[in-house]
Amino acid sequence: MNNIKDLPINIYERLEYLEFMLRFRGWFSRLDLKDRFGISDAAATRDISHYRKSAKNKDEEDLNVTFNQVTKKYEIKDDTFFPLFDISINHALSKIRNPKICEALDMGECNGVLAFPRLSIPKLDDLSNITRAISNEHTLKVDYHSVGNGHSTKKLLPHSIFDNGIHWYMRAYDLEKEKFRSYALTRIVASKIIISDEIKANKSSKSRDESWNRIVNLEIVPHPNRKNVKNPETIALDFNMENGVLKLPVRAAVAGFWLAMWTIDCTKDHSLEGYQYQLWLRNHDSLYDVDSRSIAPGLSDYNKND
Repeated sequence: MNNIKDLPINIYERLEYLEFMLRFRGWFSRLDLKDRFGISDAAATRDISHYRKSAKNKDEEDLNVTFNQVTKKYEIKDDTFFPLFDISINHALSKIRNPKICEALDMGECNGVLAFPRLSIPKLDDLSNITRAISNEHTLKVDYHSVGNGHSTKKLLPHSIFDNGIHWYMRAYDLEKEKFRSYALTRIVASKIIISDEIKANKSSKSRDESWNRIVNLEIVPHPNRKNVKNPETIALDFNMENGVLKLPVRAAVAGFWLAMWTIDCTKDHSLEGYQYQLWLRNHDSLYDVDSRSIAPGLSDYNKND
């Protein structure tokens, strides 16, 4: 086989797109390249030739493609297909969320893969201020609303952003309280970058955020309550568990957010009832001294509200 990585980057990207169409739709044509990249018939023909040559074995047999004379399409050879491009499942799922690729796959007109709507979207100016503050290690002054304390003005040193599926959050050091916290971006009323010569204490750097840097190893199993889960083998298959357990390393700072999003029963005695609780956190003690544990299902309290 020819080394496809030696091709110019623009050709490489077009051949990668061809193989994606071949693998996930079952065929490609010159029109795919013309529509996607705006190239000529001649250039599209050359690209297809490059791909077919790269997919030949030592006997000059094309392993990946056969040309259908009737439809004028290059169709996948399932029995011998060998991918020339590595692609992870996450990358593939991301691609089919692209409306143009989704339309090319004949999976929809223009909306892409249907996903749940976001209930909470941060303001663009606030997001850009946060990312600039992170990138340049600047202080961010924000007017902020918390569920427990209402409105306040804060000076923060943000270092990271995370998404819990409902809200976008930033992880930041509060200069007044001298502690790291998680702040929902949509609770920011106004934000402003402060550029000053103020020397930032080492304790405000990301490396000092113990909760962010601490890794918690979660052991997740099918819920033991047979009313919640009648067939635990299905749940084990659903989540690709090994020996009935899904082991996940997560940051302590976000562990509670993730467990809430996944609706995992975190009670010590797996006491939560309901069909939504299909999973149970087997190693309950792993959440010891985890700040975000209060929002994990079954561990809620009302002492910390933001």
